[in-house]
Amino acid sequence: MNEPTTSSKRALRRRLRRQYAGLEAYRIEQNSRAILGHLQALPAWVAARTVHSYVNCLHGEVITRASIEAARAAGKRVLVPYVEPAGPPMRHAEIDGLADLQTGHWGLPQPASPNFVDDLSVIDVVLVPGLLFDRRGFRVGQGGGFYDRFLAALHHGATTIGLTYDEFVVDRIPNEDHDIPVHLVATPSGVLATRNDRTLT
Repeated sequence: MNEPTTSSKRALRRRLRRQYAGLEAYRIEQNSRAILGHLQALPAWVAARTVHSYVNCLHGEVITRASIEAARAAGKRVLVPYVEPAGPPMRHAEIDGLADLQTGHWGLPQPASPNFVDDLSVIDVVLVPGLLFDRRGFRVGQGGGFYDRFLAALHHGATTIGLTYDEFVVDRIPNEDHDIPVHLVATPSGVLATRNDRTLT
């Protein structure tokens, strides 16, 4: 994919959504398994006591359900996003497993009886969704602003990891002052350390 330089974010999102809609299911599953393997080898993941993960629900998204199961099997706490009917800000709910989830507000998988966690300092690793990432760690999201606010409020000790496919990583995305880059970008071919990374060593 060529680096976006002139497209507006809105037009870029439309184009990216079309590309994601065209991804084949077997490829999504295969690549998601490869990404999970890379995650589990990261020192930050191994050491994490609490993982915050989005729950995939849109076609083309990197599948995180196996990551959630792996985290719980390893004895880690897992938090997932919880969106109120009125929208932002996003809250965070602890789950025991995928069985706790049902379709909630805006069609998002979230617990019916949420156990909210307001202390963001307990979070060690965050799996961050995105339509596009650059090598500096900046991202193009779905446009709701939920993760922009969350990453800005996140405790400085947490490791943020963007999940995407190799072709959705570019050299540079035009960013604004409020954009918060992730530390790492995990793709099927490996983990990219961004300029903000302090986790691989």
